[in-house]
Amino acid sequence: MDGQGHLRREDRLFHDQLEMSKRELAGIRRVAFFVTMVYAKYWNEAMIPSYAAKNDLDFITDVKRICDDGVASVAERAMRRHLWYLSENLIGLAIFDDRHQPEQEAEMVEGMKRPSTTKNPRRPSRRHQSISTGRFSAFCSVRSMQVLKSLLGGQQPTFLELSPETWNTDSCFKCAKKQADVLKVTNDLAERGIALIQRFLGNRTKDKRQTQFLLKLSRLHTKAVPKNTKAKLKEKVLE
Repeated sequence: MDGQGHLRREDRLFHDQLEMSKRELAGIRRVAFFVTMVYAKYWNEAMIPSYAAKNDLDFITDVKRICDDGVASVAERAMRRHLWYLSENLIGLAIFDDRHQPEQEAEMVEGMKRPSTTKNPRRPSRRHQSISTGRFSAFCSVRSMQVLKSLLGGQQPTFLELSPETWNTDSCFKCAKKQADVLKVTNDLAERGIALIQRFLGNRTKDKRQTQFLLKLSRLHTKAVPKNTKAKLKEKVLE
Protein backbone atom coordinates (compact mmCIF):
# COMPACT_ATOMS: atom_id res chain seq x y z
CA MET A 1 0.00 0.00 0.00
CA ASP A 2 1.37 3.43 -0.89
CA GLY A 3 1.68 6.30 1.59
CA GLN A 4 -1.43 8.10 0.37
CA GLY A 5 -3.52 4.94 0.66
CA HIS A 6 -2.25 4.47 4.20
CA LEU A 7 -3.24 8.03 5.12
CA ARG A 8 -6.71 7.57 3.66
CA ARG A 9 -7.15 4.37 5.70
CA GLU A 10 -6.02 6.14 8.88
CA ASP A 11 -8.46 8.96 8.12
CA ARG A 12 -11.35 6.49 7.92
CA LEU A 13 -10.23 4.72 11.11
CA PHE A 14 -10.34 7.91 13.20
CA HIS A 15 -13.24 9.60 11.41
CA ASP A 16 -15.88 8.42 13.91
CA GLN A 17 -13.81 9.51 16.92
CA LEU A 18 -14.11 13.20 16.04
CA GLU A 19 -17.59 14.50 16.68
CA MET A 20 -18.62 17.35 14.42
CA SER A 21 -21.94 18.86 13.53
CA LYS A 22 -23.03 19.02 9.90
CA ARG A 23 -22.44 22.78 10.00
CA GLU A 24 -18.85 22.35 11.25
CA LEU A 25 -18.13 19.66 8.66
CA ALA A 26 -19.52 21.85 5.88
CA GLY A 27 -17.37 24.76 7.10
CA ILE A 28 -14.20 22.64 7.08
CA ARG A 29 -14.96 21.46 3.57
CA ARG A 30 -15.43 25.06 2.37
CA VAL A 31 -12.11 26.13 3.91
CA ALA A 32 -10.31 23.07 2.50
CA PHE A 33 -11.74 23.76 -0.95
CA PHE A 34 -10.61 27.40 -0.78
CA VAL A 35 -7.09 26.47 0.36
CA THR A 36 -6.53 23.73 -2.23
CA MET A 37 -8.19 25.39 -5.21
CA VAL A 38 -7.14 29.02 -4.70
CA TYR A 39 -4.92 29.90 -1.74
CA ALA A 40 -2.16 27.26 -2.07
CA LYS A 41 -1.00 28.46 -5.49
CA TYR A 42 -0.62 32.08 -4.42
CA TRP A 43 0.93 31.17 -1.07
CA ASN A 44 3.66 29.22 -2.87
CA GLU A 45 4.42 32.24 -5.10
CA ALA A 46 4.22 34.85 -2.32
CA MET A 47 8.01 35.23 -2.11
CA ILE A 48 8.44 36.23 -5.77
CA PRO A 49 8.48 40.07 -5.75
CA SER A 50 7.65 40.59 -9.42
CA TYR A 51 4.62 38.28 -9.22
CA ALA A 52 2.97 40.15 -6.34
CA ALA A 53 0.87 42.67 -8.30
CA LYS A 54 -0.56 40.22 -10.84
CA ASN A 55 -1.13 37.54 -8.21
CA ASP A 56 -3.08 39.97 -6.04
CA LEU A 57 -5.49 40.72 -8.88
CA ASP A 58 -5.65 37.09 -10.03
CA PHE A 59 -6.40 35.96 -6.48
CA ILE A 60 -9.46 38.22 -6.30
CA THR A 61 -10.62 37.01 -9.73
CA ASP A 62 -10.10 33.32 -8.91
CA VAL A 63 -11.72 33.38 -5.49
CA LYS A 64 -14.87 34.94 -6.98
CA ARG A 65 -14.87 32.49 -9.90
CA ILE A 66 -14.17 29.29 -7.97
CA CYS A 67 -15.52 29.66 -4.42
CA ASP A 68 -19.04 30.19 -3.13
CA ASP A 69 -20.27 33.73 -2.53
CA GLY A 70 -19.73 33.62 1.24
CA VAL A 71 -16.09 32.54 1.08
CA ALA A 72 -15.40 34.80 -1.91
CA SER A 73 -16.80 37.87 -0.14
CA VAL A 74 -14.72 37.34 3.03
CA ALA A 75 -11.52 36.49 1.11
CA GLU A 76 -11.86 39.45 -1.26
CA ARG A 77 -12.52 41.86 1.59
CA ALA A 78 -9.41 40.64 3.41
CA MET A 79 -7.28 40.73 0.27
CA ARG A 80 -8.25 44.31 -0.55
CA ARG A 81 -6.59 45.40 2.70
CA HIS A 82 -3.27 43.99 1.46
CA LEU A 83 -2.89 45.37 -2.06
CA TRP A 84 0.38 47.20 -1.32
CA TYR A 85 2.06 45.94 -4.49
CA LEU A 86 -0.58 47.67 -6.60
CA SER A 87 0.27 51.04 -5.05
CA GLU A 88 1.97 53.75 -7.13
CA ASN A 89 5.18 53.20 -5.16
CA LEU A 90 5.52 49.44 -5.70
CA ILE A 91 3.68 48.66 -8.95
CA GLY A 92 7.01 49.17 -10.74
CA LEU A 93 8.14 45.72 -9.52
CA ALA A 94 5.55 44.20 -11.89
CA ILE A 95 7.77 45.32 -14.80
CA PHE A 96 9.94 42.27 -14.04
CA ASP A 97 7.06 39.77 -14.16
CA ASP A 98 7.87 37.52 -17.13
CA ARG A 99 4.19 36.55 -17.47
CA HIS A 100 3.29 39.99 -18.89
CA GLN A 101 3.01 40.54 -22.62
CA PRO A 102 5.24 43.23 -24.20
CA GLU A 103 2.09 45.29 -24.93
CA GLN A 104 1.22 45.36 -21.22
CA GLU A 105 4.76 46.37 -20.30
CA ALA A 106 4.68 49.19 -22.87
CA GLU A 107 1.40 50.42 -21.35
CA MET A 108 3.00 50.42 -17.89
CA VAL A 109 5.91 52.51 -19.17
CA GLU A 110 3.42 55.04 -20.54
CA GLY A 111 1.56 54.96 -17.23
CA MET A 112 4.76 55.95 -15.42
CA LYS A 113 4.62 59.30 -17.20
CA ARG A 114 1.28 60.11 -15.57
CA PRO A 115 1.27 62.66 -12.69
CA SER A 116 1.11 61.04 -9.26
CA THR A 117 -1.79 61.38 -6.86
CA THR A 118 -1.42 63.92 -4.07
CA LYS A 119 -2.44 61.51 -1.30
CA ASN A 120 0.12 58.77 -2.11
CA PRO A 121 -2.10 55.92 -0.84
CA ARG A 122 -0.43 52.76 0.45
CA ARG A 123 -2.83 50.70 -1.65
CA PRO A 124 -5.53 51.37 -4.28
CA SER A 125 -8.89 52.56 -3.00
CA ARG A 126 -11.84 50.16 -3.03
CA ARG A 127 -13.36 52.17 -5.88
CA HIS A 128 -10.31 51.80 -8.12
CA GLN A 129 -11.83 50.46 -11.36
CA SER A 130 -8.64 48.73 -12.51
CA ILE A 131 -8.87 46.19 -9.69
CA SER A 132 -11.66 44.51 -11.65
CA THR A 133 -10.27 45.17 -15.16
CA GLY A 134 -6.69 44.08 -14.38
CA ARG A 135 -5.00 46.97 -16.25
CA PHE A 136 -1.68 47.41 -14.47
CA SER A 137 -0.86 50.62 -16.32
CA ALA A 138 -3.74 52.36 -14.50
CA PHE A 139 -1.93 51.91 -11.18
CA CYS A 140 1.28 53.54 -12.48
CA SER A 141 2.46 57.14 -12.15
CA VAL A 142 5.77 59.02 -12.09
CA ARG A 143 6.06 57.87 -8.47
CA SER A 144 6.38 54.29 -9.75
CA MET A 145 9.83 55.16 -11.13
CA GLN A 146 11.24 55.46 -7.61
CA VAL A 147 11.37 51.73 -6.92
CA LEU A 148 13.22 51.17 -10.22
CA LYS A 149 15.76 53.88 -9.37
CA SER A 150 16.25 52.36 -5.92
CA LEU A 151 17.04 48.98 -7.48
CA LEU A 152 19.69 50.69 -9.61
CA GLY A 153 21.30 52.62 -6.75
CA GLY A 154 19.67 55.91 -7.72
CA GLN A 155 20.44 55.68 -11.44
CA GLN A 156 17.83 56.17 -14.15
CA PRO A 157 16.15 52.99 -15.48
CA THR A 158 17.28 53.59 -19.06
CA PHE A 159 15.80 50.29 -20.26
CA LEU A 160 12.37 51.95 -20.16
CA GLU A 161 13.39 53.89 -23.26
CA LEU A 162 13.77 50.62 -25.18
CA SER A 163 11.18 48.27 -26.62
CA PRO A 164 10.05 45.69 -24.00
CA GLU A 165 11.00 42.88 -26.41
CA THR A 166 14.68 43.84 -25.97
CA TRP A 167 14.72 44.26 -22.19
CA ASN A 168 16.05 40.78 -21.43
CA THR A 169 19.26 41.57 -23.31
CA ASP A 170 19.76 45.02 -21.75
CA SER A 171 22.36 45.27 -18.97
CA CYS A 172 20.40 47.94 -17.07
CA PHE A 173 17.26 45.78 -17.03
CA LYS A 174 19.20 42.67 -15.99
CA CYS A 175 20.86 44.57 -13.14
CA ALA A 176 17.52 45.91 -11.84
CA LYS A 177 15.84 42.51 -12.19
CA LYS A 178 18.64 40.81 -10.30
CA GLN A 179 18.11 43.20 -7.38
CA ALA A 180 14.32 42.85 -7.56
CA ASP A 181 14.49 39.06 -7.47
CA VAL A 182 16.21 39.02 -4.06
CA LEU A 183 13.85 41.45 -2.32
CA LYS A 184 12.07 40.06 0.74
CA VAL A 185 8.38 40.76 0.22
CA THR A 186 6.70 38.57 2.86
CA ASN A 187 5.80 39.59 6.41
CA ASP A 188 8.34 37.23 8.01
CA LEU A 189 11.14 39.80 8.21
CA ALA A 190 8.83 42.50 9.56
CA GLU A 191 7.49 40.17 12.25
CA ARG A 192 11.01 39.10 13.21
CA GLY A 193 12.05 42.76 13.34
CA ILE A 194 9.17 43.63 15.66
CA ALA A 195 10.01 40.68 17.93
CA LEU A 196 13.68 41.77 17.99
CA ILE A 197 12.74 45.35 18.87
CA GLN A 198 10.46 44.19 21.68
CA ARG A 199 13.20 41.94 23.05
CA PHE A 200 15.74 44.76 22.80
CA LEU A 201 13.55 47.29 24.58
CA GLY A 202 12.22 44.84 27.18
CA ASN A 203 10.44 46.77 29.92
CA ARG A 204 12.34 50.00 29.35
CA THR A 205 9.31 51.85 28.01
CA LYS A 206 5.75 51.31 26.85
CA ASP A 207 5.49 54.79 25.33
CA LYS A 208 5.40 54.63 21.51
CA ARG A 209 7.17 57.97 21.11
CA GLN A 210 9.98 56.88 23.42
CA THR A 211 10.23 53.62 21.49
CA GLN A 212 10.73 55.53 18.23
CA PHE A 213 13.29 57.78 19.92
CA LEU A 214 15.29 54.78 21.18
CA LEU A 215 15.24 53.16 17.74
CA LYS A 216 16.50 56.38 16.11
CA LEU A 217 19.22 56.64 18.75
CA SER A 218 20.25 53.04 18.11
CA ARG A 219 20.40 53.72 14.35
CA LEU A 220 22.56 56.83 14.85
CA HIS A 221 24.87 54.87 17.14
CA THR A 222 25.22 52.09 14.56
CA LYS A 223 26.16 54.65 11.88
CA ALA A 224 28.65 56.36 14.18
CA VAL A 225 30.26 53.11 15.36
CA PRO A 226 29.73 50.45 12.66
CA LYS A 227 32.19 48.07 14.36
CA ASN A 228 31.12 47.47 17.94
CA THR A 229 34.58 46.78 19.37
CA LYS A 230 36.14 48.22 22.51
CA ALA A 231 38.87 49.94 20.49
CA LYS A 232 36.34 51.63 18.18
CA LEU A 233 34.23 52.82 21.11
CA LYS A 234 37.31 54.30 22.79
CA GLU A 235 38.28 56.00 19.54
CA LYS A 236 34.84 57.62 19.26
CA VAL A 237 34.82 58.77 22.88
CA LEU A 238 38.25 60.41 22.52
CA GLU A 239 37.32 62.31 19.33
